[in-house]
Amino acid sequence: MYSNHYKYVSEIINQGLEKAELDGVLIYSGHAHNYFLDDMPYAFACNPHFKWMVPVTETPHCIIHYRLNAKPVLYMFQPQDYWHSLPKMVEGDWTAFFEIIAIGCKEDVPDFSNLKNHCWVGQADSCEYDNLQHNPKVYMDYVHFHRACKTDYEIENIRQANVLALKGHNAALQCFQKGYSEFETHMAYMLATQHNEHQLPYGNIIAQNENGAVLHYQHMQRNRLSKDDLKSFLIDAGCSVNGYASDITRTYSLVDNEFSEMIKAVEKMQIAIGKRAVVGVSYIDLHKQAHHMLADILKDFDVITCDAQTAHDSGLSNVFFPHGLGHYLGLQVHDCGGHQNDENGTILSPPELHPFLRLTRTLQENNVLTIEPGIYFIDMLLNKAKANSRDMGKYINWSRVNDFKPYGGIRIEDNIVVKAENPVNLTRI
Repeated sequence: MYSNHYKYVSEIINQGLEKAELDGVLIYSGHAHNYFLDDMPYAFACNPHFKWMVPVTETPHCIIHYRLNAKPVLYMFQPQDYWHSLPKMVEGDWTAFFEIIAIGCKEDVPDFSNLKNHCWVGQADSCEYDNLQHNPKVYMDYVHFHRACKTDYEIENIRQANVLALKGHNAALQCFQKGYSEFETHMAYMLATQHNEHQLPYGNIIAQNENGAVLHYQHMQRNRLSKDDLKSFLIDAGCSVNGYASDITRTYSLVDNEFSEMIKAVEKMQIAIGKRAVVGVSYIDLHKQAHHMLADILKDFDVITCDAQTAHDSGLSNVFFPHGLGHYLGLQVHDCGGHQNDENGTILSPPELHPFLRLTRTLQENNVLTIEPGIYFIDMLLNKAKANSRDMGKYINWSRVNDFKPYGGIRIEDNIVVKAENPVNLTRI
């Protein structure tokens, strides 16, 4: 699969270079930055353009020199260092496509100051050469637009990342059922997936009870709640395989009750709308359909009293579902190009009613994206709606809101591959 992947990637890079009137590109893996006034670095995060070409994700200071009509050269950082340990020279079928040269220090890197018609792709402070265009927009827009369509190699890595993450999700569910704390649950996830913190594609969201109403909840409580106080559990957690991410969310109720029934209703609609993610569909339209479907659920549970159209058009559904339906997924959790309308970088902005939608494009074959509808009971948004009682607030049944608030919220998220007729759900295989 890598052979076909390399062919696809090289074609896109070649076309991007030609469009930008360039002869080659230097792709830098990146380097770690230190904390302010400290000699300790943040965790290293590899440049997605770099790991798009090679499955080397944890080694800084590497450079790929890619030229039109020439075999690319990978300068692989292999320092003589007794302070740190880096992966040794790499192996695998992919290495046949590169000339690989070990570099032990900066002085081993060739002098690129005489290169003509080349660009440098990497973080803002990484390019020391005035002769190189740094992240040229024409090239970047072209590549980012086409990166949205994934190869079989990429899809397989994302699938494996799903398989691995589901092991962690199962371990986390067992912790919840046993009454473990959020922190203990997080640690069980890490053990089950054999990830450490910096290998996670994003920080785990491990939320019990009202904490599930915080969309990116990050504080993991160390104390266990009593069985009488423990009600619900929301986990949003993924894994990484060869630089590719999974992004999965599940919500659970400790006992069978109205909240567990609402979870089932959201999951049913989530599966249904995921099946609509086919070639030619506007993701904006899909997002709006999700709002209508969630509004129907809210009405079924007597949380709102108006019809779905009124709930959407008035902004009422945003009170309970304030984020987008999903986003592209791949080398980045929120993969690039979601607002690009074409390869020239034209932007298709989200609708005014849905400003946080990360994906506005018409779906294409082998896009990989998330489908993650939710219902939340968020004090800040509810209070704003109540203050506006002559408009949307009048449609809210506040006693029912109070019934569900202790549970926080619901989010169900799968990773979907877009196809012409039957999308592939990588999370439920």
